[in-house]
Amino acid sequence: MDQIKVNNDVEDGIYNIEEIFVDLKNTEILLKIFETRENLEDVFENISVIVNDSAHYMHVQNEDATIVIGKKHLRNSEKKILYLDIIHELVHVKQQRQGLDLYDNSYSYVDRPTEIEAYAIAVEEARRLGMDDREIFDYLHVEWISHDEHKRLASKVGVLF
Repeated sequence: MDQIKVNNDVEDGIYNIEEIFVDLKNTEILLKIFETRENLEDVFENISVIVNDSAHYMHVQNEDATIVIGKKHLRNSEKKILYLDIIHELVHVKQQRQGLDLYDNSYSYVDRPTEIEAYAIAVEEARRLGMDDREIFDYLHVEWISHDEHKRLASKVGVLF
């Protein structure tokens, strides 16, 4: 993660991934996610990143796998959090390209298979970075889930609390 530079002072607009996350493509976890260098290259060539004020954090558009990043999140969050978030979102890009519904409302957020997979990979990467379960548990908290859902999500991705 040390070699990655995050350009967090960009204005609203459309960018390619590497304009925001410089040298991200060279991380080992992305080759694991996308399985081949060709798939990884294709994602970095064809997936856009939108930076704007409307998004709070990051998400992937279900229709075209565009990644949307909230400008406030990009400017104010720690590099490590932004890194884990983009890894999480790139798992969603892979899922969307496989034809999965990223926002399947037949599941709650913390039970949705696409979220569990994306968080599990982010947790794996967080551990590789040296984060302990307390830090990872904190990372897993988002304000749109309850305390019990937060604990359920942590349990599903192997984080002790």
